[in-house]
Amino acid sequence: MRGNIWADPTSFFSTPSDAAAVLRDLELPRIDQYLAALSDNSDIKLENLNRLSVNTLVAMTGDDHLKTRRVIAPFFSKDGLKHWADILDAGVSHALAQLSAAPKPDLVANFTIPLFLRVMPQMFGLKIDESEAHFRAIETVQRLTEPYLSVPTLRKLEHAVGLLISTFPDPSAHQSPDQPETLIEYLYRRRSDLPAWLDARYLVLGILVGSNSATQSVAFALYGLLTGPPRNWQDAARPGWAERELPRLLSLYQSTRTLVRVAPEATTIAGRPFHKGQAAVVDIVKTNSCLRSDTKSGVRHMSFGSGAHKCPGSFLSEMVFAQSIPALARRFPSIVLSKEQCSFVQTPMMQAPTALPCETAQGSHRATSRLCDIRDTALAHEVVRDNDRFSPPQMTNYLSTLAQHSGRDLTIAVKISQNALFFMDGPRHEALRTAIGRRLGATRLQDWTDLADTAIADALDNLTRMPNPDLVTGFTDLLRQTVIAPILGVFPSDPLQFERLAPELQAVLEPWLSMRDLLAVQEKFNEAMALMTVPATANCSLLSDLLAEPPEGFSTDDLKAVVLVLYGASFNLSHTLANILHLILSGPVEERANIETPDWISTRLEELIALCASPKYIYRMARADLELAGMAMKAGDTARLTLQAINRDRNPGALHLSFGQGMHRCVGAALSRLIIRRAIPAVFERFPNLSLVNQGQRYFPISQTVALSALPCVLSS
Repeated sequence: MRGNIWADPTSFFSTPSDAAAVLRDLELPRIDQYLAALSDNSDIKLENLNRLSVNTLVAMTGDDHLKTRRVIAPFFSKDGLKHWADILDAGVSHALAQLSAAPKPDLVANFTIPLFLRVMPQMFGLKIDESEAHFRAIETVQRLTEPYLSVPTLRKLEHAVGLLISTFPDPSAHQSPDQPETLIEYLYRRRSDLPAWLDARYLVLGILVGSNSATQSVAFALYGLLTGPPRNWQDAARPGWAERELPRLLSLYQSTRTLVRVAPEATTIAGRPFHKGQAAVVDIVKTNSCLRSDTKSGVRHMSFGSGAHKCPGSFLSEMVFAQSIPALARRFPSIVLSKEQCSFVQTPMMQAPTALPCETAQGSHRATSRLCDIRDTALAHEVVRDNDRFSPPQMTNYLSTLAQHSGRDLTIAVKISQNALFFMDGPRHEALRTAIGRRLGATRLQDWTDLADTAIADALDNLTRMPNPDLVTGFTDLLRQTVIAPILGVFPSDPLQFERLAPELQAVLEPWLSMRDLLAVQEKFNEAMALMTVPATANCSLLSDLLAEPPEGFSTDDLKAVVLVLYGASFNLSHTLANILHLILSGPVEERANIETPDWISTRLEELIALCASPKYIYRMARADLELAGMAMKAGDTARLTLQAINRDRNPGALHLSFGQGMHRCVGAALSRLIIRRAIPAVFERFPNLSLVNQGQRYFPISQTVALSALPCVLSS
């Protein structure tokens, strides 16, 4: 093999029949031959790695390969694996306990890795302690199947193989009689049936390393299940889930991205000529997508490959999925994934999560002495609608007291809080809401339809001009500037400088900032205020309307501050739309059928907003001493409504709280729905083959919102 075989994805095989032909008729890349050539042409000695590469199934051909597969087949059959079901169950219980006890739970570090380390080495016969060093060594050796590894990487593999091979027990040692026969013991017992030259330790080590892909795929599936509709996670806890959903889950969330095969001689595959040594790449993701759409074939996926070199551990992987995911769903039915903190590792051949931080708290509870975390839908609705017992955060009083005690000038911060709807209360709040509703309410949406459609079309044009298209910087963020700004009446004297400041305005949503952050926000807000111009009375915008008929008690500067705060809040629309696009494009292609039509988004709009809304929390403060679901609250205590948990807790079709409810419901909710409803079909009508750069998403480190900073994409494929 020569050159970058992944440079041209359009050359990959992705139709099931073509993919099957490649996997059936071509050979696996021979890293043993590559290492031998490297050794012959240099003084590099990689003895452990050479032994491993020669003794793996991927290096074997002909009778030796067939003989070895026939020997190991009974161990990895469904009947053979039944002996290990109790061991796997115990491993799942151990992993659940690890996750439950973790101070900062993570589904990779505290569930899938402990599950792997507790079960797989025990099953295969290695004496590996559950240390990070051993697991990282396994991860390192897992790269063995990648072509074109550099010499420094090969040296790391050499060290890792040496560490792991030392964990095999003495062949003459016998395990406890109450444990099933391990793979290494099984192979020693049947060594006369194996090729005479085969070193069973290295064969087992190669299988152990490969088995890590099973738990990596479980982690990938957990990411998919916990970012998708809540019903998927609820269903995983029900009897019979594995029989119903496992084939589809294995199709969608296998860690394998591509498989590589090499022509042993000049040949033709699927109508394409290949010369000797030429590589062919099978796109497993696209092949699986085709198979899911073909209900007649009976083949649901090729995640384990096909042909002579199909993965021998397919039943083991299915067993891990079937036992671990339902157990996790039953133990933690209300688990919430912190998707903005998730991270992935990927190579051209594989992808897997490396971190899946989550919240495992079940139900509402007291988080601190002055803070109650509300995670139940019914209780959350009770809090947001009860304006008699709960108020928004009393930021004006807090900031005034802080200024008095600190000696700091917080005049601008107080001005912000006095004119931010989410901190306001009483008649002044009611008067402002009424005035804003006359311009932004549902009855006025038709006024903005043409503006929204024009801005969406222009933003899509902008994507085509970007050398590296990005759905955040090139589309969703642009809509905020071209739709929301003119509707609100944001016409700054220096637009470029204003947009440089604008992201800082998001911080006004966060209560109780540190003094340092508070002073920074105040400074940026003051500078942005100075750039705000007062539009002419004839200008059709919220600000011009408010200035023409100001609510009682609001000065011109107050109204400019109101609009500026709303513009900061409008970042939530950009973030929510980007989150929705990410969710749609990360999901199965078949679920996007007819997405370019208005009906598709109309039937899914509320669910998408509930799943993808940018705000994480709504805050309310107790007006007096009270009791809330058994939790005693004193006057001034805070109820923090955790929206991601609440929105996932609701029944299908029930109201979500993404825009709040009651007196403090978001004044821009109707406008946000309008833009999302019109943007989604337009995106896919313009770019029907739109796809994401794999795991290219990036998030802002913002504590109060789930906000993508980058969502690179490919406009056609």
